[in-house]
Amino acid sequence: MEDIDVRAPDGLSQETAARLLTEHGPNALPQSRPPSLAARAARQLADPLSVLLLIAGLITLLVLREVPEGAAIVAILVVNVVIGVSQETKADQAVRALRTLTAPMAKVRRDGTVRRVPAAEVVPGDVIEVAAGDRVPADARVLTSGALAVDEAMLTGESLSADKRPTGPAEEGTPLGDRRGELFSGTLVVRGTGTALVLKTGADTEMGRIAGALEGGGKGPLERDLAQASRRIGVLALAAGAAMVLIGLTRVSQGQAALLDIILAGVALAIAAVPESMAAAVTTAMALGSQRMARLGVIVRKLSAIEALGATTVIATDKTGTLTTGRLTVVDRVPASGLVSGTGHADVPGTGCADVPGTGRPEGAEGAGRPDAGLWRAALRCNDARDGLGDAVDVALQAAAAVRGVRLPPGESRLAERPFDAETRSMTVVTATGDGPVLTVKGAPEVVLARCAPGPETDRLAAAVPELARRGLRVLALATAAGPGATDLDAVDLLPAGLVALSDEIRPSARQAVAECRGAGIRVVMVTGDHADTARAVAADVGIEPDPVVTGASLEGGDRAVRLREAGVLARVDPATKLELVRALREHGEVVTMTGDGVNDAPALRHADVGVAMAGDEGTDVAREAASVVVTNGELGTIVTGVRHGRRLHHNVASMIGYLLTGNLAEIFLVLTGLLVWPDLVVPLLPVHLLWINLVLDGIPAIALGVDRPAGDPLTLRPGRNGLLSRDAVTEIALRALLIGALVFAAVEIARRLGWSDEQVRTQAVLTLVFARLTLAYVARARRWTLERGWWHGRAVLVAVLATAALQTLVTLVPALGSLLALVPLPPQGWAMALGAAVLTPLLCDLLRLVRPGRKGTG
Repeated sequence: MEDIDVRAPDGLSQETAARLLTEHGPNALPQSRPPSLAARAARQLADPLSVLLLIAGLITLLVLREVPEGAAIVAILVVNVVIGVSQETKADQAVRALRTLTAPMAKVRRDGTVRRVPAAEVVPGDVIEVAAGDRVPADARVLTSGALAVDEAMLTGESLSADKRPTGPAEEGTPLGDRRGELFSGTLVVRGTGTALVLKTGADTEMGRIAGALEGGGKGPLERDLAQASRRIGVLALAAGAAMVLIGLTRVSQGQAALLDIILAGVALAIAAVPESMAAAVTTAMALGSQRMARLGVIVRKLSAIEALGATTVIATDKTGTLTTGRLTVVDRVPASGLVSGTGHADVPGTGCADVPGTGRPEGAEGAGRPDAGLWRAALRCNDARDGLGDAVDVALQAAAAVRGVRLPPGESRLAERPFDAETRSMTVVTATGDGPVLTVKGAPEVVLARCAPGPETDRLAAAVPELARRGLRVLALATAAGPGATDLDAVDLLPAGLVALSDEIRPSARQAVAECRGAGIRVVMVTGDHADTARAVAADVGIEPDPVVTGASLEGGDRAVRLREAGVLARVDPATKLELVRALREHGEVVTMTGDGVNDAPALRHADVGVAMAGDEGTDVAREAASVVVTNGELGTIVTGVRHGRRLHHNVASMIGYLLTGNLAEIFLVLTGLLVWPDLVVPLLPVHLLWINLVLDGIPAIALGVDRPAGDPLTLRPGRNGLLSRDAVTEIALRALLIGALVFAAVEIARRLGWSDEQVRTQAVLTLVFARLTLAYVARARRWTLERGWWHGRAVLVAVLATAALQTLVTLVPALGSLLALVPLPPQGWAMALGAAVLTPLLCDLLRLVRPGRKGTG
């Protein structure tokens, strides 16, 4: 950019800054105007099932003039639209949450002086100053660094802070974690000071790119399945209504029926093919499920995500903060011991060095009697953490020394220091002790041990480093010197104090959660910004199959989608690669749950089938707003609890849809067959009968099936990969419908042969159909056999069946009620036939399962 001059340490002039602010706009993320409530409602109404319900309601009100039934259908539609609009409004808060992470104020150089200005007024070309505790206001290139280190976990996923120093521009495609010469908007400075030249602001920053990637997001599996079901039901409804009208026209031509009656019956049959109760039952089941899950720490922001959790086939989980605690912990140490040759000092147990002033047991020191006390005192001297705050490594070392009861003696002070630097990969401190100055060096083992005096002890520590590294641990070496040369920051022939190995601690529940996922048929893929070796070790530790380990750099060239799908571990990846992983898996037919807690996870959370924000201490608002599910305790094990509830719901929704569609198909079969076989009856079921059965009698059992508790562990209820209406499921629904239709047909034929009136025959058809469909509820809920759990298990279903049976009995026996629905009392034979159909329905359906081995039906 022509206005950016890295040779201008005094920064921009106020005049230039004002002009650039006008050109580039405020340093803020763009805010798109949220859609109006009307626009949101229109999108909800465009759903295929909503369209069917709207048409059914209008026809019922305006054509059939059945006001109570039509009003009920419209009410169901309104409730579903309100819930959908509410969930969509919450999801759109994600981009606005990003603004809370940008610095409200920034220090910039203007006209040769440092000024504090609102972060929104920072422009490209500004020279900014940052120090520990500051949030970086914009993307910038480092000009000067005084031990500058930045926590970039929110963008890169790395658990360790990134050291920053002046370098040239990074090559295109370099991972964010490797850009040591750049600062990124919204990240936190944890150590040191520095100046930087602003390159990008607002939407052009890495944070801004993530905000753009949050737009959109696909539908979950339940939404896709219900949309597909709605389209198929719509075609079926039109076909059934048209078939009835065509067949009925032959009756009109023969003078056996009035044209208006046939048209009304065709419309009623088309409406009957639409399961009006399905949307309300699914919504009710998910709402009740979300309440149960909230009590367990799983907050569902998008109801369809519950079922999508159960359908999950791949969990792409972040490492830092999800599988691990996100806090470094000392897990091993190798203290120096014995005589170090070539030093001329006597041995001091536990320090690996002589009785050097300040390294023995000075008066007032605590924990000095420990064999490894010298190691921990060295770790405390070469340490910048204060009161548990500071660089993660320093905080971990300080905590480890405190646990072991080691403290520095009072009165020590720091004489000189060389802060940690990425070039030297070490930190050096000179401390004034009661016995004279002591030099302490901390850093990479290969650097520190190279400055130590050669000998067996140095060799022993060097030999221990590879084994610790293979365990995925971060290894640090410490060494000391005392005497006249202890004030030389470049001193050599140091005495090794030992090695310290740190790890991002594994969450206690992670291993069990991964094992349960494996048993449930869910593949777990670890996605992290950390190095490949660390990622491999953590994955193996928690039980994830690490091979192949794929890094962002290794994805260049070849078939990226295939390599992403096959990866067991993805390391050193940026937000774009995480999003690419989600898309590659979904395009391959996988149902993907993405977990995360950082800003870098937000795009993948939004576009996954289920985005799960792990809202622990480090969880960000952006992740929570982008996700459809929030786990309040950050435990992966809680996700498994959510999967259990999801699989239970998936089973229940499948049972519900199977129950409703089977009944609707049975009605269509009965009406169309009756038109052909019983011309004098005109139509076996009147429009009011069809509406009564579908809207009132179907609703109670369907909702009960939605809250049912399946037998056994819900994790074993693996959803089919072909959706709720797979070919096998549709076939079984059709066969069951034929069985029920045949039972009702037989009862009607017997009633006709007994010489009953048309009103009695139609009442017999309604009563038999209702009773057969009620016992069908037990068939639909069973995983294998109808009585595998007993009739009494699942009180919701039992109460719904008994209540619906009582309601149907009441309107049939009481003439005042029956006249409203064109029903009349029946002789005892009619009740016997209806009860017989109720008994035969589960028996015949189980026989159907027996002759179709390996088919578990829709439930």
